[in-house]
Amino acid sequence: MNLKLWDERACHVGEGPVAIGPNNSEILWVDIYGKKVHRRNLETGMTSSYEMPEEVSFVIPAVDGSELLGTANGPVRRLADGSIQKLPTRIDADGVSATFKNRWNDAKVAPDGHLFLGSMPYDWAEHPNACGLYRLDKTGKELTRVLDGVWLSNGLAWSKDGKTMFYIDTMAKSIDTFDYADGQISNRKVRWRLTDDSQGLPDGMCVDAEDGIWVAFWNGSCLRRFDKDFNITDVIEMPVPMVTSCAFVGPDFKQMVITSAHDGVANPGKDWGKTYICTPKVPGVAPTLFPN
Repeated sequence: MNLKLWDERACHVGEGPVAIGPNNSEILWVDIYGKKVHRRNLETGMTSSYEMPEEVSFVIPAVDGSELLGTANGPVRRLADGSIQKLPTRIDADGVSATFKNRWNDAKVAPDGHLFLGSMPYDWAEHPNACGLYRLDKTGKELTRVLDGVWLSNGLAWSKDGKTMFYIDTMAKSIDTFDYADGQISNRKVRWRLTDDSQGLPDGMCVDAEDGIWVAFWNGSCLRRFDKDFNITDVIEMPVPMVTSCAFVGPDFKQMVITSAHDGVANPGKDWGKTYICTPKVPGVAPTLFPN
């Protein structure tokens, strides 16, 4: 698939790539613990970054040109001039503050415009199944907790018809589906589960034009593609162990950008945390922008 290194900036934890702009060539992603949002143009190679005062776990482009950012105690909206607007927080949704330190993790906009965003503990080993999955309604005014018992909320994607939501709680070691309609999720099913920890842990994901889902595997050194029956059809072997997420980019979404992490380990490999690009057999689909 012509895998190659695409961006040299080594991220502590790179995450959440997304393509916007002409020819889907303006690529955004975050370095969570680096507190940075990165940008690179696929056609010109021009790069830029900006830093936030807190860890930032996702960047979600909006139709009006602003960006919704998963700052640890947010989310917030960053306007084109760099100013910040507050959005409803986990405390607003839950009515109380958590008894342990936690933050946002992965997020994605559903086909109907609602933003789904999940949380995780900083000390994930000490707080199993203590976090949740939330929905920020398409107006950006109401945040609701829609799923309890989440350990480490991660990848999100939707089928082409919008009726199925794919979901990963990394520490559950499975890929699940929900029935989806009008912002509501129901009928959770485990569709694939790890049988061997040496396979790595499922992390971020994206979907292609044939409803195949591509899943990044943390400490698995690969991405795996699952078809509609959750059979593995393709594997992209990666030169780094901690593969975090992926997104289709470029004209007709024929290419895929893949993020990774070095996670602050001592003496990481020289390319750990950098961002890669390849050309899968099947192109992807456009991301949904936040509508308001």
